[in-house]
Amino acid sequence: MRASLLIGALAVAVVAVAGCSNAPVAPQAPSAAPTPVPRKKVEQGVRGQITAETATSWTVTTAKGKAFTVTISPQTVFGTKAAPATAAQLPVGTAVRVTGQRAGATVTATRIAPAKAQAAPTPAPTT
Repeated sequence: MRASLLIGALAVAVVAVAGCSNAPVAPQAPSAAPTPVPRKKVEQGVRGQITAETATSWTVTTAKGKAFTVTISPQTVFGTKAAPATAAQLPVGTAVRVTGQRAGATVTATRIAPAKAQAAPTPAPTT
């Protein structure tokens, strides 16, 4: 019986010593590469004057004379967050800034807002 007690105590001592050893720990496998953050779609648009309007599309002509077809959808927002507007508040002749996906001369509008007034150039004084 003493022998079995001695073997049991020796086994416990071996397990305890093995758990407290200074042996180097195997390095962990590198974790998977972090998942890339999806990029937000870059929106483009156009700035110009409204030259024609229908219920589903407008024509906006830039200062350089290039005409863009602006597609209007139920998701199109008018005005800004600070100053919401309606399509009726942006009649033909209004200077606007259109934000949306641009493909060639067509812009699918996500937002149409009045363009900020640009200061007229100051004429040079005459002497």
